[in-house]
Amino acid sequence: MNVAYLVPSYGRVSETFVNDLVRGLSDRVESLSVVTNDVVGKSPGPTPVKEVPFLALRSIADRLRYRVAEFFGRNRRQHQLLMRHANRQLRPVLRRIDPDVAYIDFGRAAVAARAPLQALEIPFAVHFHGADVTSHLSDPAYRTALHKVFRDADALVVASHHIRRLLVLEGAPPEKIRVVRLGVNLEGVEPLSWEKRKETGPSIVFLGRMVPKKHPIALVEAFRLVKEEVPQATLTLIGDGPERNRVSRRISRHELQDHVTMTGALPRQEALSIVRKHWVYAQHSVTTRSGDQEGFGISLSEAAMLELPVVSTLHDGIPEQVEDGETGYLVREHDFEAMGKRLVSLLQAPGTVRHKGKNSRRKIESKVRLKERSIEIKSTLDVIKEKKRRS
Repeated sequence: MNVAYLVPSYGRVSETFVNDLVRGLSDRVESLSVVTNDVVGKSPGPTPVKEVPFLALRSIADRLRYRVAEFFGRNRRQHQLLMRHANRQLRPVLRRIDPDVAYIDFGRAAVAARAPLQALEIPFAVHFHGADVTSHLSDPAYRTALHKVFRDADALVVASHHIRRLLVLEGAPPEKIRVVRLGVNLEGVEPLSWEKRKETGPSIVFLGRMVPKKHPIALVEAFRLVKEEVPQATLTLIGDGPERNRVSRRISRHELQDHVTMTGALPRQEALSIVRKHWVYAQHSVTTRSGDQEGFGISLSEAAMLELPVVSTLHDGIPEQVEDGETGYLVREHDFEAMGKRLVSLLQAPGTVRHKGKNSRRKIESKVRLKERSIEIKSTLDVIKEKKRRS
């Protein structure tokens, strides 16, 4: 089977699920070609990667028309310009690849690719993420186009039942939706023994982009309260993003510089090697003012696989990853006081940390198997290909 994998960007540290799927599918299909709007850094692996700017206007004339439409509030005209550009960019590339089926990551990429795929009679499946069916819906043209994707796609893939429900509420046919969890790839990073972790003292770690929907400020505020009860506690923040400067200022305001480490973005293996040394993983995910939500918190599952209890929020699919009271704790969004109390209760009870950490791995490992994810995606694509053959 010849597969075209369309994705907005390829090689981002924060989107390891993309590289994982490419590696998994490349071992299971005859031919796999990645078509991406943007290659970040060096293109990893032997899989052919074609950089095609189908999501960004290139010509000066189109950019000018777009700005004029934006100035006059002509949302539909802006969308038409983007779709016409995407069609011009993608159609010749897809014709050369001539795939049996296409797999698309993210709703905006699917909206852009739908017309050329339809024109070339290439069936396709789409993996939807959090923003695809939350904040992006504020764009009327995108929302209208999304319903055409629902109609024309052969399969709609999501990583959580929460996103499945959002798709159904938006009008997606339930029979097309498949829940396929993102896999966890520890790449040789094994859990550190509790005896070794205990030597470091009470510690909390976060791994992810510093963006509003992960609300790192709320985590810093929770840690401020932790320090009042557990003075020797430390916090490590792994990641980068638009909220980093605000986070740094908040740390300084509370004079926590000697107790909080900010590493910046790191390659996955290096990041997980740091995560595994800590006692507890914490992430304060929230629905932002724009409506943006998490799709699937892969870092929470990675931490659980490394035998860390997780303290997080009642947000999106997180309750499908963290069992409150069993593998960690869940608090209401924005309730940093409750998060602080839960963190204190763990850091003051090392035996509980060890017990819930063991539970974390035992409960999550059957849900996030990397190999099974690519097998399920391959099975979905096989069904689509066979359906086309019969038609």
